[in-house]
Amino acid sequence: MAGLRSCGGALLAVSVATLVGCGGGGPRRVGQPPSWRRPPAALQPPLTRPPDPEVIELVPAGPPAAAYNDPPLSPAPRSDLGDAVIAATAELAASGHLPAPIADGRLFAVARDLAGVVPLEGIVPYTLVEFALHHRGIIEPSPHLLVVRTGTTDPAVLIEQLRPRLAEILATGEIARIGVGLVARGDEWAAVVALQASYVVTGAIPRRLAKGGTAELTARIGAQFTEPEAFATRDDGTVERLPLERASGGGLRTTIRCAGRTGRQQIELAASDRSGSTVLANFPVWCDVDPPTRMSAPTLATDDAPVTSVAVAEERMRELVNRDRAAAGLAPLAADPALADVARAHSQEMARTGQVGHVSPTTGDASDRAARAGIRTGLLLENIARAYGIAEAEAGLMNSPGHRANLLTPGVTHVGIGIEVGAEVGGRRELFVTQMFRRVPPPMDAPATVAAIRTRLHGAGRFGDDAELDRIATDFARQLAAGADPSIVSRQASAALGRVSSRYSRVASMVTAVSEVSALDAAAILAGTTFTHVGIGVGQGDHPELGPGALHVVVLLAQAR
Repeated sequence: MAGLRSCGGALLAVSVATLVGCGGGGPRRVGQPPSWRRPPAALQPPLTRPPDPEVIELVPAGPPAAAYNDPPLSPAPRSDLGDAVIAATAELAASGHLPAPIADGRLFAVARDLAGVVPLEGIVPYTLVEFALHHRGIIEPSPHLLVVRTGTTDPAVLIEQLRPRLAEILATGEIARIGVGLVARGDEWAAVVALQASYVVTGAIPRRLAKGGTAELTARIGAQFTEPEAFATRDDGTVERLPLERASGGGLRTTIRCAGRTGRQQIELAASDRSGSTVLANFPVWCDVDPPTRMSAPTLATDDAPVTSVAVAEERMRELVNRDRAAAGLAPLAADPALADVARAHSQEMARTGQVGHVSPTTGDASDRAARAGIRTGLLLENIARAYGIAEAEAGLMNSPGHRANLLTPGVTHVGIGIEVGAEVGGRRELFVTQMFRRVPPPMDAPATVAAIRTRLHGAGRFGDDAELDRIATDFARQLAAGADPSIVSRQASAALGRVSSRYSRVASMVTAVSEVSALDAAAILAGTTFTHVGIGVGQGDHPELGPGALHVVVLLAQAR
């Protein structure tokens, strides 16, 4: 989900991947652990039963949904606790002049599924929460989850304990749906209340497609969102941007395709609001195979050791980042202490304010934060997460196509990771995570770099080469890279071009700086030109925006007489 903007010929990918489960800032993003909340310990029964198993298996009751959002909502079952929670949330919403969340039968089923497996200590692994949502046909963000293990089912007692947490979550103003589940667990009860946001409305989307099949995804997003994007992580692990078209009535449309694909295809829909890029939906479509009907996962206690040292946690996450890049055949990323300082400060702010997003009202976006720290780069990407374990956070990021694309961007060379520890929930401390990636260009191989630029230009149009034009362009580029005054160097180049005036009727120059050759847009450089010959020069040096190691490129385009 890398948003790109051009600046001085450089390609800047700035602060776009937003992955947040559903935290205090509102459950507005998916592909990440949900926000678990527990009431005071007074409701928790004594530890009289055997420890929870190390692996949790979720087998939902009843048939799975055949399609996502078909129907978009379903009637909620009646129960004393469910009715009491619905009434309490409606009362709290009215007191805050907010719309009451809708009781969604699908979300009730999810809450019931999770109540059946929530451990005595800790929380249900993120993968099982996502599985439960998708099994029931829900594509939106992971919800806030209030969990109670108690010896009573008296709604009045439970509501009294849940009310402060319900008020806190409803105050975000972003809760659209509610679900309640209550399951007997031996001599006690487990209750789960799910509160979910929704910012997208879609038509029915098949969960399974036949071999080579297609499905149209039509969507309408909230009015506060702009710059919509769609992505797919394919069965081979690659991320592909899906073309979005405007549909009738102002909606959006794209096509999900299974041609040449087998297995899980992860689809993501994202857009931007005041907090930055936001994932609105993240769900799998299965090509030529049936979706799973059960799922198991290790508990966090066995799969993800609690964080006792922020420094150790940050290094552990960098190891996981490089593990995932190695699996994709990519080079490892070097640790960047300066970038880590910026990332850590942002995580600390998110933990302090409870607002989890890329854009801060006090520090701006990732590029603003990096610039204030004196970090100059031509490629800057950011992922953020709220999780309960390091491995869980990395798994959630990799499960989101946009964030996966950031993690697996070939051009980045360095990573800075900042983690802050938050409140304890179910025996686990919440973790606020910021990953920042940037490119520090390595020393260039000048002949290879010129050859790569030449290949890109020839791919957009055929030109004759001219050694004299190359020499003039190279001298121009090297002086710029060394910090010479551009106006003086330009006059020197113009004088040197007099040596070729007998062969060419006119010569135009294109001068730019990039962090890597792939950032050059050859089609844009050559658009509408009728030139016959080209000269190419490149130098490496500092750039006020791209930083050290930038490639200063000069292209001379000439028209033969």
